[in-house]
Amino acid sequence: MSAVRPYRPLAQVRAVGGPYVDQVVADFRALPPEVAAQPRYQEARALAEQCDELDWRQLFTLELWVLQLMPLYQLEQRAAVLGEIFARPPSPRPLPDEDDYAERLRAWALNLQSERQWVFRKNLLLEQEGWRLRRRLVETWLAVSVAALLLGWVTVLLGWGGVGVLALAGWLGVTGAYVSIARRIQSGSATRPGESSRGTAFGNLCALDVGQDTLVQAMLFGGVFAWIGYGLLASGLLGHLLDGGLNSALLPQFSIVGLGTAGLELGWPQPAGERELVKLAVWCFVFGFAERLVPGVLDKLSGKLNKDRDRG
Repeated sequence: MSAVRPYRPLAQVRAVGGPYVDQVVADFRALPPEVAAQPRYQEARALAEQCDELDWRQLFTLELWVLQLMPLYQLEQRAAVLGEIFARPPSPRPLPDEDDYAERLRAWALNLQSERQWVFRKNLLLEQEGWRLRRRLVETWLAVSVAALLLGWVTVLLGWGGVGVLALAGWLGVTGAYVSIARRIQSGSATRPGESSRGTAFGNLCALDVGQDTLVQAMLFGGVFAWIGYGLLASGLLGHLLDGGLNSALLPQFSIVGLGTAGLELGWPQPAGERELVKLAVWCFVFGFAERLVPGVLDKLSGKLNKDRDRG
C-alpha cells in the first residue's frame, strides 16, 4: 500500500465493503432532523452524498461522525448491537444510573466502533497481502516450470535422459516448496472484533511481504534440496542416516545409465523402472515440501563426520 493512498478506492472493494457502505449511509439518513444544527453534520452529509466515490478513510470517518450525531435512543440501540458483535469488549458498558451516562455511552461506543474499523481494515489488508504473495509465488513457479519444460524438451532431443530426470527432480522440489508456502499463507484467517490478533497469520504475512526475495529463495531452495535428496537416495545414505532407517520398499531403486549419447561415457544413477521413477518423484516433492528434511539429514552426516574426525 502506498503512503499517498493508504486504502484502495471504494469502487475496487465494493464486493467486499458494499453492505458496510450501505449501512453507514442508511445510519446517516436515519438521523432525526434536529441534529442538523450540530457540528460535523454538514461534513457528514457531504460524505454521504458522494458515497460511491469515498475511500476507506472517508467512510470510516463518516461512520464515527454518524455515531457522534446520534441522539441517545439511537445511541443505545447501536451500543446494544456493538455489545453483541464484540466477543470481549475492552471495557464494560456504562450503566444508565452513572453520571454523564450519555457521554460515557457515546465514548464507549466510539471506542468499540474504532476497534471494529481496525479489525475490518486488518482483514482487508490480510486478503491484499495474501493475494500479492500468492501472485509472486505463482509467477516464480511458472518461471521455473517453463525453464524445466524447456530443459526437458532439449534433453529429449539430445537423448540426455539423466539430465531430464534431474530437471524433473528440481521442478518437483520447487513445486513442493510452493505448496508448503502457499499452505502457510492460506492458514491466515480473518479475526472478529474483540478477538486477540495473536495466533493469526497477519503478522507472518507482513513479515513475508517484507522479505519477498526470501520467499523466492525458499522456493528455489526446494529445487536444490530435491537435487541433494536425489543424491542421498541414489547413494543409499538416506536410509542409513535417518533414525531407524527406512523400509527399502519406500525408497526408489536405481540403475546406472549413460548420461548422454554423444560419446559421453559418464554414467548416472536413474530410477530402475516406472514405479521407481514415481517413488523418486514423490520423494523429490517431499524434499521441497518438508524444508527441514534435507538440512536435517546433512546435519546428521556432518555430525558423524565430526565425531569420526575427533576420534581419529
